[in-house]
Amino acid sequence: MKKTILIASSAILLIATSCKKQEQTIVTDQNNDTVAVVTTETKTLTEVDAKAAVDKAQADLDAAIKKGDKQAEAAARKTLADANTAWNDAKTAVGNAAQDVKEGVDNAVDKTKVAAQDAKQDMKEATKKATEDAKDAYNNALEKAKAK
Repeated sequence: MKKTILIASSAILLIATSCKKQEQTIVTDQNNDTVAVVTTETKTLTEVDAKAAVDKAQADLDAAIKKGDKQAEAAARKTLADANTAWNDAKTAVGNAAQDVKEGVDNAVDKTKVAAQDAKQDMKEATKKATEDAKDAYNNALEKAKAK
């Protein structure tokens, strides 16, 4: 059980820190022949990186307000809003990954319990059959001994 929890924890960390999204766009001509395949890759920010981006954007906004630069302030507010969105997305992704791993572990535990119950039932049936076979063998030997 400890190994399962350790593996699950490792999986959560791995998923949370290395999520990548790859999208392929296939460009075709009018005959539906492939002309090009364009692959774009987006790496999901970790929660720590996203929080650092929020902090930097907030510092930039504070600096723009202090200078009184309205254009820089507007740009910094937009950057801060985008950074907050990215941070919330990162937190959600980590939570979803944790839930997926938990569900996977729970599923594995359930399957292990079912397998153990099946093995126990099979063992009972095998023991019962072996007992019956031994009785039959004993009775056959007894019958042969009576016949002599």
